Amino acid sequence: MDQKWALFSFQGRMRRRDYWIYSIPVLLVSLPVFLYSTPENAGNPLLNILSIVVLVFVFWASVALNVKRLHDRNKSAWWIILTFMPLIGPIFVIVELGILDGTPGPNQYGADPKGRGAPPPSPDDQSKDSKETMTIDM
Repeated sequence: MDQKWALFSFQGRMRRRDYWIYSIPVLLVSLPVFLYSTPENAGNPLLNILSIVVLVFVFWASVALNVKRLHDRNKSAWWIILTFMPLIGPIFVIVELGILDGTPGPNQYGADPKGRGAPPPSPDDQSKDSKETMTIDM
C-alpha cells in the first residue's frame, strides 16, 4: 500500500487492518506534541512551529484515513462530522471505522480492498452496451 495515498488522499477505500496500521502511528506522532505543549514551553518559538506542523499533519492524515474507512463502509465523507462530536465521536470512530467490516464487493467509492466480488464495470463496457442497436433483416 502506498503511504502517500494512505495518509494524504481522500479517494478510495481502506480496509480495517490498514486503517489501524496507519492510525496508531499517527496517534503516536501526536503524543509528544501534547506532552511538551505546556505553559512552560509556550515561549519557545521553534517548539511552537514544530507543534503546529505536527498537528496539521496529524489532523490531515486522520481525516484522510477516516474518509477512506467511511467510503469502505459505503458512507459519504460528510459522516466525518460525527467524529468531532464529544462522546459520540470516539465511539463512532471505534465502532463504525475500527470494528465494523466494509461493504463486500465494489461500491460507489471503488473496488473492495479485500478483493471480494466482481470488479465494477468500466466506463468502456457501459458505453458499448448503450451503443448496441437492433437490426431487422428483410
